[in-house]
Amino acid sequence: MNLYAIIRKFKPFIKYATVGIMGTAIDLGSLYLLVEYAHLPVIPASAISFLLAVINNFIINKSWTFQVKSKNYRKLFIKFLIVSIVGFFLTICSMYIFVEIVSIWYIFAKALTSLIVLSWNFLGNKFWTFTIKHKENQTISAFTYDLSIVIPAYNEENRIKNTLLSINDYLSNNEINAEIIVVSDGSKDQTVDIVKSYQNKIPNLRVINLGKNAGKGAAVKQGIIASKGKLILFTDADNSTPIEEFTKLQKKLTENNAQIAIGSRYMNDSSVKIKQPTYRIFLGRAGNLLIRIFLIDGIRDTQCGFKLFTSDAAKNIFHFQKVKRFGFDMEALVVASHLGYKIIEVPVSWFNSVESRVRPIKDAIITLKDLVYIKLNLWSGRYADKD
Repeated sequence: MNLYAIIRKFKPFIKYATVGIMGTAIDLGSLYLLVEYAHLPVIPASAISFLLAVINNFIINKSWTFQVKSKNYRKLFIKFLIVSIVGFFLTICSMYIFVEIVSIWYIFAKALTSLIVLSWNFLGNKFWTFTIKHKENQTISAFTYDLSIVIPAYNEENRIKNTLLSINDYLSNNEINAEIIVVSDGSKDQTVDIVKSYQNKIPNLRVINLGKNAGKGAAVKQGIIASKGKLILFTDADNSTPIEEFTKLQKKLTENNAQIAIGSRYMNDSSVKIKQPTYRIFLGRAGNLLIRIFLIDGIRDTQCGFKLFTSDAAKNIFHFQKVKRFGFDMEALVVASHLGYKIIEVPVSWFNSVESRVRPIKDAIITLKDLVYIKLNLWSGRYADKD
């Protein structure tokens, strides 16, 4: 395990320790000011300074360390305060045992006690105070299909036919009870007519026409809302990731008891059959680096258009969706992580389409803007859990 991986693994604890140092400084500083300048007795001054430190630690840990945006501040603060008070009494007990019973030098005893209490506070807040239990969608009591396949499409008259036939062959050969939902994002060509012409040949094929171009994210959201499958897969209209890769994602989803499995072009076992131009690869990796630094770490490829969700997870995640265009992928994963869903990244085969409509420079700027927008949404609590 390299140094970066170690730091990433212990990143929350490092953050928590940093906040703890800040809280200690506030505790001691405010105690000094209250006693020396406000002339308060030591006991009430200590209580006030302790409370100020707890408030500071609560606010920063909530928004920075654990990045929880629940609006139920009273409930969270009470839980945080309980953990802090238990930590306070744990400090007293530990110091008494180490100094009075074990006869350890008080400085060393304090260091051991601080480590014990810091670990207690971190674990208590991580697994109790700031644990958001995502709520399963109670409106879904039964499913019509085992799988819903959502295909966002914009002016895809040249490619949608082959994609639909490939998907239908795969579903038929594997006897999968599925529906296919094509969402036309305001297509101006014959995309909708072509899909409709195949509804008599392909079972459970539906088309949703948004009327005007709203963005890929908006199209995927509409398809997910309309879906009736236990699992929901969204895939690109150009079939850049072959539908056969669904088997890999489904297997990993089940094996890892996860709610989301995403295709990745950048894992060791990924197979990129037709590569993108070098400049697009560079822009894509640079963008992923920014995403990992500022939004969600540990995912190599947030933008691959082949993602599998459990139905409840998909509907809960896209309930919060704000980004309507290409940045919706990273937003969906950020929201998923925020709600506590487990995400598995799976290496897949991928073929670059020469007809790709991605505009490298313009779309890179838009994605960067979306990145900032998503981060602001996190800070402001727009992805708050539904308490």
